[in-house]
Amino acid sequence: MQTMQTEQDAKATRDAVAAALSGFADERPLRDQAAALFNALGYRSERTIDAGNVAAFLDRFGGQLTGRRRQMFDRRRDWFDALAAVEIVFQITDDEIDARRGLFDGTGFDDGRIKSFLFLAAELTGDRYSRTRLAETTRAVNLLFEMPAVILFRHGPTLTLAAIHRRAHKADENRDVLEKVTLIKDVRFDIPHRAHVDILVDLVLPGLVVMKGVRDFDGLHAAWETVLDTEALNRRFYRELFEWFERAVDACGFPDDGAGDGNGERHVIRMITRLLFIWFLKEKGLVPEELFAEDFARRALKRHGPDRSDYYRAVLQNLFFATLNTEIDKRAFSKKAHSTHRDFSKYRYRNLLTDPDDFIAGLNAVPFVNGGLFDCLDDFDSTTAGGRRIDAFTDNISRRATAWS
Repeated sequence: MQTMQTEQDAKATRDAVAAALSGFADERPLRDQAAALFNALGYRSERTIDAGNVAAFLDRFGGQLTGRRRQMFDRRRDWFDALAAVEIVFQITDDEIDARRGLFDGTGFDDGRIKSFLFLAAELTGDRYSRTRLAETTRAVNLLFEMPAVILFRHGPTLTLAAIHRRAHKADENRDVLEKVTLIKDVRFDIPHRAHVDILVDLVLPGLVVMKGVRDFDGLHAAWETVLDTEALNRRFYRELFEWFERAVDACGFPDDGAGDGNGERHVIRMITRLLFIWFLKEKGLVPEELFAEDFARRALKRHGPDRSDYYRAVLQNLFFATLNTEIDKRAFSKKAHSTHRDFSKYRYRNLLTDPDDFIAGLNAVPFVNGGLFDCLDDFDSTTAGGRRIDAFTDNISRRATAWS
C-alpha cells in the first residue's frame, strides 16, 4: 500500500509540474507563472520584492557592488543585454525550508541574508540560446548577490532552469565564489520531455526533506548540487538508456543478420544509435518535433498501438532511409507496388499512412546526412533466397523476415 501511495504521489507531482509548465503559455505575468512552477516543486515564500524593469534591477543590485565584484560586474555587463524582463519570484530561507522553525524573524525580503536561495525569472529577447550564453548570463546575475540565485529563463516556447554551484561562506569579496553552472535546458511548455520532468521532480522540496533529510539552507544547497551534478545526470542518462536497451532486446523481434545466432542486440544498438542522432538533429530544429509526439502518430497512421510496428516502419524507417539518407530533390514514394528493388532511397508504406503526400511534405526541411549511419542494410545480392533482410525496409510482406516485429 505504501508503494502504491508513493507511486500515486509521484504521478501527482509529475502532473502538477507538467500543468505548471503548460501555464507559461497563458497571459499571466512572468512572476506568477514562475511562482506556480516553483510552488509545484514545493517552494513557497512571502519574501519577495518588486525589482522593477531590467535597468532598475541592475541599478539597485549592481550599484551595491564594490571592489573586485564590481569590476567583474562591469566586465560582464553585456551579458545582461539579452534580458527583456527580470523578476525576483521569492527568497527561500531556513524558515521556509523547515516549517517547524516558525517565522520568528519576519517574512520580508533580505538581500543581506547569505544563507538563502533567490528564485528569479527572466524573459529573454530571443528564442534560442547556447548553453554557454545561458551559463554566462547566470554567472553575471549571480555576481549581484551574496546568496545563490536560481534563475528560470523563458526564451521562445521553452524554459531553462539555471542553478549555480558556489561557495556560500566566503567573507572575502576579492575571491570569486561562483563555480560551475548546471542547466536544465530547453524545457518545452506544451510537450515537456519526460527526462526534463523527472529532473525537476527530483528537486521537489518535500522529497528532499524525506530522502535527504534537508532541514536548512546548507542541506538544501548540498541536495541541489547532488541532484544537478553533471556526472550524476550522465550516469542517470546511461542507466536509463541501458534499461531501455534491455527492454527493447526482450520485446522486439528482428530478422537474422547473417550471424546465425538470432541475437537482436546488434539491431537494438543500431536502432538506438540512429535515434540518438535524430534526437540531436531534432534539438537543433532540423527534424520536426511533432514526429515524436503520440498525437502525430495517431493522426499520421491509419492504425497505431503498442502491439503494432506501423510507427517504426512508416515514420522511422522512412525518416532513416528515404529522408536522411536521400538528397532532398530525389525524395519520393516508390512507384513499384512491392518495392523489391534495391533503391532504398524511395519512401515505402504508403498504405500505412493516412495522408502520404502530407507526410512527405512535412519532411522537406530535414537535411540529407551524407554518412553510413542511415544506410539500409538489406542485401538483395545475397545467395540466400530473397536476400538478407537486416532492416526489412520493404512493402512486400512476403519478403520480410517472419522474425521481425
